[in-house]
Amino acid sequence: MSVHPPGRRIVIGLGNEYRRDDGFGPLVVAALAERRGREPRLAAAELWVSDGDPARLLDLWAGADLVVLVDAVRGGDQPGRVYELVVDDVDRPAGGTASSHGISLGSTVALARALGRLPRRLVVLAVSGREFGFGVDLSPQVAALVEPVARRAGELVAGTGGDPRAA
Repeated sequence: MSVHPPGRRIVIGLGNEYRRDDGFGPLVVAALAERRGREPRLAAAELWVSDGDPARLLDLWAGADLVVLVDAVRGGDQPGRVYELVVDDVDRPAGGTASSHGISLGSTVALARALGRLPRRLVVLAVSGREFGFGVDLSPQVAALVEPVARRAGELVAGTGGDPRAA
């Protein structure tokens, strides 16, 4: 019996590896790529890194059953806090953005909905970042979350993580 849910499953790490904590998403994807060799349940999952451009995101996730976006965000109440959101939670376009990217995720989701290009399920795993200046090292609070968030993303795409709304 397969433990894999049907359909295309994708993890997208958003960010720029040369902007300190903004490199969180790409590092989580790298950790998942390393795990994939040891964990067959992850073999079918697609792993991507994106700069967060809405058009590229829509292309990556079009037709997907499940997309897990991983990102570091500005402005959380404490650096290193993890947030798990489902698409309904990021449904409203915002005037500003908590993201380090130019257009908010809410605006991208609204655009995808208008174009009929939303994945069936969209889960966002975000951490509050602290440092977004030039450099390659994550802040210690964010670096400590690479493996736990990679594990959670892996559980979600492998279908072993339960209902993301229950988390």
